[in-house]
Amino acid sequence: MVVNVKPEQLSEAIRGQLEEYSADVTKAINQNLKEVADKTADALKKGGSYKERTGKYTPDWSVSARKVSSVAQSESYSVHNRKHYQLTHLLEKGHVTRNGSRTRAFEHILPAEQAAEELAVEAVEKAVRSANGGI
Repeated sequence: MVVNVKPEQLSEAIRGQLEEYSADVTKAINQNLKEVADKTADALKKGGSYKERTGKYTPDWSVSARKVSSVAQSESYSVHNRKHYQLTHLLEKGHVTRNGSRTRAFEHILPAEQAAEELAVEAVEKAVRSANGGI
C-alpha cells in the first residue's frame, strides 16, 4: 500500500499502519483460538477410555470466553465441564475408594490439552502469516 505522507506526518502514518496491522492480527488470532477451543471441547465430548455409566459426563463439555487479557487484547477461552466438573479430577487422576483401594486413572483431559496447545501455536502462526499476506 502506497501512501504519500509529508515528513512531519511520517511518525503518525507509521503508527496508524502498525495499529491497523496489530488489529488485524489480534482479530485473526482471537477467531482461530475460538476454533481451537471448540475443537478441544468436541474432542472431550467424544469421551475417553472410561466406560460412562450415566451418559451425562461427556456431553456437558463447553467453551466459555474469559475477559480480554493484557495489552495484546487477545481473548482467552476455557474448556470445562458445566455440570459434572467434580468428576474431571477424579477421572483424570483416580481416587481412593471407601475401602481404601484406588481407582484407575483415565487420562482424557491431558491429551486434549496437549493437542490444544499445538493447535493454538499453529493458529497464531497462521494468523500472523495471513496478516503478512501469506508470507
